[in-house]
Amino acid sequence: MASKKSTKSDKKQADEKAAQKAEKAARKALELAQEEAKRARKKAKKAKKAAAEKAEKAARNAEKAAKKAKKTAKTAKAEKVAEVAESAAPVEVAAPAPITTLGTPSSDWSVVALRSRAREVGLTGYSRLSKAELLAKLTP
Repeated sequence: MASKKSTKSDKKQADEKAAQKAEKAARKALELAQEEAKRARKKAKKAKKAAAEKAEKAARNAEKAAKKAKKTAKTAKAEKVAEVAESAAPVEVAAPAPITTLGTPSSDWSVVALRSRAREVGLTGYSRLSKAELLAKLTP
């Protein structure tokens, strides 16, 4: 019987030793997994930071390009305006024809000339009169 007990206790010790060995292996595997996860987080953080820096740099470059394009557009517009201004021929404005109020009014006179003559003569209310009415009042 003693041999059966010792076999049981040997088996029990062997089982405990195997359990301890398995537990030790599990802890080792857990440590390795944690280290690997830590490395992966560190790598992801580094990649995220690099991507953010790259995006920020791209945004700065885009701003610079936009400013440069705006400046170029303003310059081009100013040059175009100057070119149009230089190529435009000077416009001469003819002096208005003098209103002739000398002589006897006739149907050849414009309404403006007839009104001017009515003003010179001292008529009132001439601005409402038609050309025919002005001629009738101004001719003797």
